[in-house]
Amino acid sequence: MERKLLIIGPDIEKHGIGGVTVHVRRLRDYLEKQGIKYVFKDYKCNGLKTLLSAVSDAEMVHFHVSNPSYQFVLVLCSRLMGKNVLMTLHGNYGRFGWFKNLLVRRAVSLATIPIVINEKSFVACEHFNKKTQLIPAFIPPQKDNRLPQAITTLLEELHGEGKKIVSTNASNRAFDKDGNDIYGIDFLVQYFKDSNEMSLVVSDPSGTYREKYMDLHSDSVVFIDYPHPYYELLKHVDCFVRNTSTDGDALSVKEALFLGVPTLCSDVVDRPKGVRLFKYCDKNSFEQSMKMICHDEFTIENGAEKIVQLYNSF
Repeated sequence: MERKLLIIGPDIEKHGIGGVTVHVRRLRDYLEKQGIKYVFKDYKCNGLKTLLSAVSDAEMVHFHVSNPSYQFVLVLCSRLMGKNVLMTLHGNYGRFGWFKNLLVRRAVSLATIPIVINEKSFVACEHFNKKTQLIPAFIPPQKDNRLPQAITTLLEELHGEGKKIVSTNASNRAFDKDGNDIYGIDFLVQYFKDSNEMSLVVSDPSGTYREKYMDLHSDSVVFIDYPHPYYELLKHVDCFVRNTSTDGDALSVKEALFLGVPTLCSDVVDRPKGVRLFKYCDKNSFEQSMKMICHDEFTIENGAEKIVQLYNSF
């Protein structure tokens, strides 16, 4: 007899492309491909009463909720109803201020099985919930998505000019608790804007970075300011950069590695094998990484396989 599985998280169709929305969509695609039945609720579009009603009908619930307050309330109520609760902590543990961090800790403590996506979070969370599982967030695409022709043409033109394409991505213009540009786009724009050999292609589906740089006149910085499958774009680039001030287990990093694209990342969290590290927004460190890109052998796990194993353990 199949367990009644409820997944609560953000819907990519309503909230756009981001690390969590892509992960949830690919998990759902994987479950459907495997013939595993589930119910999905978008926590951003449904009130607490509706969500708890759905929880009451389920046997196990898997939360993908980023807001610490909402995360804690949902986990607490679900446990009080006697449900098996999995919660994936998509960001790095401890990335908020003290009060929000306390709420996250309480949620992790209450969950039947918390899932974290990097080693540092695992070491921290295992202290207050011994059932914590480390499962990387990467799930390869389960469906084919075509890159818009306009983007394909743009990339071909850049290569036709003899330029190397360096790409980075951001779901939205955002800042960390210290006021730093989380995705480090400002630094990268300044670094590449006068380059003759390389072009920076910024995946900016929200359009917020494009809006900021409306007056930038540079042939070496390009913004793609509408939704598109970034995995498909990565197939056409020469290098991927993730210059973040804070991070979880970024899906785009795993995608780039999975495709064999040279990958450079800031060293703010543990990164997978195959990544070349540099210090966040540090010009000298970044330049050295650009000259010495790693080509280590590595394998990328499909996180959905381990998640399904957890579902089957109840």
